[in-house]
Amino acid sequence: MRMLMPQRRTLRRLYIVPLLVLAFAFRSSCAIAQSPEELMGVNKGHCSVAQGSIDGRTFACQVWDNNAEKFSNPVQVEIYRNHKRIVAIEPGSPIREWHFWKGGNQIAIHFGSQNALGTYALYDTGSGIQVNRLKPLTGYDHLPQWAKGQAQLNDESVPETATFSQERALWIAKVLRQIDSVHPGMTRKDLLPIFTRDGGLSGRMQSTYVYKNCPYIKVDVVFSAIGPMEDDEDKVLNISRPYLAFPVAD
Repeated sequence: MRMLMPQRRTLRRLYIVPLLVLAFAFRSSCAIAQSPEELMGVNKGHCSVAQGSIDGRTFACQVWDNNAEKFSNPVQVEIYRNHKRIVAIEPGSPIREWHFWKGGNQIAIHFGSQNALGTYALYDTGSGIQVNRLKPLTGYDHLPQWAKGQAQLNDESVPETATFSQERALWIAKVLRQIDSVHPGMTRKDLLPIFTRDGGLSGRMQSTYVYKNCPYIKVDVVFSAIGPMEDDEDKVLNISRPYLAFPVAD
């Protein structure tokens, strides 16, 4: 019996170490799954928009506190680190867009009325001190990189060469032919290889579908029911011409 004791201790170590590793991994995965509000330590409904920086240390909250006026015309962004509010930034007029810069060390805010170009300001996220400010006079084409929103950066990243333009035209022609293959008499199930249902509200008799390879291409489909509940065999009565629109979130 004495000679078996060291072996038992070894077996305990062999079991305990993997269990500790699994527990740590589970704890880490739970932390990753937390919402930005939980990581900031604020109540749900305090932020209309909440976002973390790339390093996961700094978080920003566009404040609304269930106030409809603050939702449509937000005026304050709070910065959090380690469940603590570091600073609140109020640029002085409604906030139109904001994003982190330099890995979360700075935050750029575009603010002003919707019928004007607005003002861009860059703030230090640790102190809230404004470090740069810009009021464009003629448009957005010559903004510095820190002032550009994600949509503008995405637009600038699209290749504009003749080769890419030709490839895009060929791809669009292919998409139109695929969509044109759908016709009245087909079933709801027949749509699935090409389309997926759009987000937002949708009815049984009429739904919006998006092209699977591009969520900006949509069609509206009218169905004929074959029973009391929605069914894959419901018949397509009519399908609209394809059109372009931004995706709708659920």
